[in-house]
Amino acid sequence: MIAYVDIISGISGDMFLAALIDVGFSLNKLKKELSKLEIEFEIEAKKEKDVIEGTSLYIHSEDKKERGLKEILKIIDESSIDEEVKQKAKEIFRKLAKIEAKIHGIGVDKVHFHELGAVDTIIDIVGSLIAMKGLGIKKLYSSPVLLGKGKVKCRHGILPVPAPATLELLKGKPVIFSSIPAELTTPTGAALLSMAEFSHPEMEVARIGYGMGKKKLDFPNVLRIVIGREIDKSGIYVIETNIDDMNPEIFPYVIDKLLEAGVLDAFVMPVVMKKGRTGFLLKVLATHEKMEEVKKILFEETTTFGMRFWKVSRDKLERKVVTVKTKYGEVRVKIGYYNGKVANISPEYEDCRRIAMGKGVAIKEVYEEARKKASSLI
Repeated sequence: MIAYVDIISGISGDMFLAALIDVGFSLNKLKKELSKLEIEFEIEAKKEKDVIEGTSLYIHSEDKKERGLKEILKIIDESSIDEEVKQKAKEIFRKLAKIEAKIHGIGVDKVHFHELGAVDTIIDIVGSLIAMKGLGIKKLYSSPVLLGKGKVKCRHGILPVPAPATLELLKGKPVIFSSIPAELTTPTGAALLSMAEFSHPEMEVARIGYGMGKKKLDFPNVLRIVIGREIDKSGIYVIETNIDDMNPEIFPYVIDKLLEAGVLDAFVMPVVMKKGRTGFLLKVLATHEKMEEVKKILFEETTTFGMRFWKVSRDKLERKVVTVKTKYGEVRVKIGYYNGKVANISPEYEDCRRIAMGKGVAIKEVYEEARKKASSLI
């Protein structure tokens, strides 16, 4: 599964985690996993509406301690949360510490996170990673990041918006500077986006979640997350169906129609089906962009009620087509190469068939003559 982060009004850590809860990750499971961290907190999720209904996240804690990087890493390391989540969380906090150190001109070990080291930030980052793993999200995509303007007050004093840490985290990423007078994207939100690829994936949408922001804006303050299966347009798919109640004379027509539609291959195999009935297995090899057309042909032209399909890998010979002059006429020949060496020589059937019928000679003689001529050119 993949997830696409659709940034409508910016992104913060709590909006990201709220969207993951809204899309289906169990709040109870999240609480159970986060309780493995040795910090005191309470977490609450509520359905709220800002034109669009979504989930708002509230994190409460009496723990106001300022933590350095070593303390945060220790909390993560000493917990019993998933090892993959631990490693990703530590990577994000190390990145944050490095950026804070650069901005303030101090060593990484001297960084005290203040806002970033607060309990809610730890919960936002670790919780988001737990939820992503629980939802089976293997890859994260994002739209360009929306940034506001103005000033924000923090422990260091008054900082410009976007915050320096936010901009540093988004170096090399696509952003949109707006005139909206608010901090739309926080350092925590930007840090979570460090996991994302900024592009627009092709995907089959499965679920959609909305995480609500706390600020009141002139438009819906929500973050949308779309989860689904990624589509690889370059992928090759096998589509197959079992048929036992159709006149077999129809199969050649269906195969011709499939080939005319541009599939890579189509063929029929006899099979013994349930209850000992004989039938046929119709298999089609096609690119993803041809899938809908294949389904249409199979449902309209055959008696099938369903089909199976899956992505496959394939390897093929490097190839070129040459036209050779034989004593019978011109024949196209396909030559296949493996690691630079000729592996196969295959005369074109239709050319050989046309010549054999026109000249009144055996097709195998035309084949052999074409192969010899092609071999002499290599």
